[in-house]
Amino acid sequence: MIELKSLKLRLGTKLIFDDFNFKAEKGERIGIIGGEGAGKSTLLDVIAKREYPDSGKVNVTGHIINLNKSSYYTFSEVGFAAMTKSERFKMIVRKALDESKSDEQILLLDEPTSNLDSDDVEWLIELLKNAENLTVLVASNDRYFLKKVCNRTITLGDSEVEEIILPEVESNSDVADVLVAESLQKIVDGETVFKNVSFAIERGQKVAFVGKNEVGKTKLLKVFGAGIPVEGEYKFDFNAKTVYMPRVFSSVAARAEIEKIENSQADFLILDNPTACLDLLTIVELESALKNFKGTVLFADSDHEFIQAIATRIIDLTPDGIVDRISTYEDFLNNEAVKEQIATKYK
Repeated sequence: MIELKSLKLRLGTKLIFDDFNFKAEKGERIGIIGGEGAGKSTLLDVIAKREYPDSGKVNVTGHIINLNKSSYYTFSEVGFAAMTKSERFKMIVRKALDESKSDEQILLLDEPTSNLDSDDVEWLIELLKNAENLTVLVASNDRYFLKKVCNRTITLGDSEVEEIILPEVESNSDVADVLVAESLQKIVDGETVFKNVSFAIERGQKVAFVGKNEVGKTKLLKVFGAGIPVEGEYKFDFNAKTVYMPRVFSSVAARAEIEKIENSQADFLILDNPTACLDLLTIVELESALKNFKGTVLFADSDHEFIQAIATRIIDLTPDGIVDRISTYEDFLNNEAVKEQIATKYK
């Protein structure tokens, strides 16, 4: 059980909590959402006793398993350093839950799905659903994960953000395909990042690149957005006005890139993980703007709900070509023929 009473906490000059009250009963699964700087990670730090309030009471009964962005857990297993981020995360979670023998475990998670692909997210969802004696507090912008895992959510901070308004575009081109790619291949330091990539993007389509090939998706979008060299051929409709949003690593940079798009007259957007550094409220605003955008969108992202809401076509970038389908994201994931094609290309 967790109970916070009349919590007050100031970090520097910013008041994070003022007379804040919160209670979590044993076995609850609670999502924590809110804008940037609202105190989501700080709340977990207070419960884990990594941060101490200026006043108020913090009562916690149960064993805390703190798997925030800077986890206490270290490992010496052979091969751990060579594991992917998702493999490391799985090991950390399993080991932490196995080592705790308490009748009540309190698991604190801070953006746990940020480096996980869709299969890994499903693995974590099932693990948490089936874990006994487990109370979960998760700070996350991943609405799909929160919906699957949590029985309730709390919102911290302000509930309003600036509206995002994308360009109103009208194309005068008679060309149906705005981008055509033929037999693209990218090799970096002797390693094949992707190969056998061919497709034609029709004007007005909103195409999500998905799959396990995180580096490949970013490299492919850089080919089209930043013109990095690639084997094979591709061509744009010369009337298309393109704006590229590279992957960024701060909310300030993400907002600046969105403003660049807002101020453009682009009818073709190429977006590399646009939600990665945005809070949930801003993600919802961007999602709404992209749904109403009349132009063409190519994007890669890890936010399940964001992809589901926007994409009209899904392309899984595998190690050996693509699996391409005009459908929603959930239909793509649940289609048995698609699953077989992807499995074959990963063999």
